[in-house]
Amino acid sequence: MAADINPEFKEANAAIEEAALVFVEKIVELFGKREEVRPSYILETALLELSELLSPVGDHLKPALGPASLKLLDALAAYRDSASEDR
Repeated sequence: MAADINPEFKEANAAIEEAALVFVEKIVELFGKREEVRPSYILETALLELSELLSPVGDHLKPALGPASLKLLDALAAYRDSASEDR
C-alpha cells in the first residue's frame, strides 16, 4: 500500500495521529476541572463542536470519500442537527 512506503503518507499519518491524540487529551483534561460540569456534557459538547467544524470540510470532500466515510459524516451531521435532549 502506498501509505506504508510513501514518506509523505507516513508523515501525514503521524501528524494526523498526533492531532487526534492532542484533541482527546485536551478533552479528557477538562474532566474534573469544573465540578459542576459532567464529563458527559464535555464529551457531548466536544462532539458537537467537532461535527460543526468538520461539516464544511466533509461536504467539500464528499465526492472523493468512500461509503463508510460518508456514513460517518452523515452521522456527525445528524448529531449536529439533533435536538439537545436527544444527545
